[in-house]
Amino acid sequence: KTGESVNLGIRDKDEIVYVERTSSGRSAIRVVHIVGARAPLHTTASGKLFLAEDGPQQVREYARRTGLPGSTPTSITTLEGLEKELDKVRRHGVAYDLDEVENGVRCIAAGVRDDTGELVAGLSLSTPSERFNPDWAPLIRDTAREISRSLGHIERDAAHRTSPPEGS
Repeated sequence: KTGESVNLGIRDKDEIVYVERTSSGRSAIRVVHIVGARAPLHTTASGKLFLAEDGPQQVREYARRTGLPGSTPTSITTLEGLEKELDKVRRHGVAYDLDEVENGVRCIAAGVRDDTGELVAGLSLSTPSERFNPDWAPLIRDTAREISRSLGHIERDAAHRTSPPEGS
């Protein structure tokens, strides 16, 4: 529906590993993550989903262990900045990478859950920054929910957000 690249990433310790990708080929300019590529959790949209599942102590330990290295000037490199970002992820049900891994590339991700409710993957849409559309968030979230249902996940909360709450 968007014509952009879609990726599936899983957590491996302190990194996201891209395990699948697809793109429509409708545009001459595409963002392509190489299958097997790795990136720090805190700079990627999919990685932020996994960090948002961790408790505050685990996030602090991640920050201490990794040092929160930045790839671009917009990368989150402080614990306070990361905690604020993860709070947004928890409230909105999606995560963003706004030029944080690579200048000129933005991503939106939503979580894929298994039959036990565990977050097993992040489904992300990657696009050149000039084509980025935050209105794609509900589409990504709904697609991740469909995949989760196919894995046997049953959502417990019937009141699902389709857009960020006011004032956030």
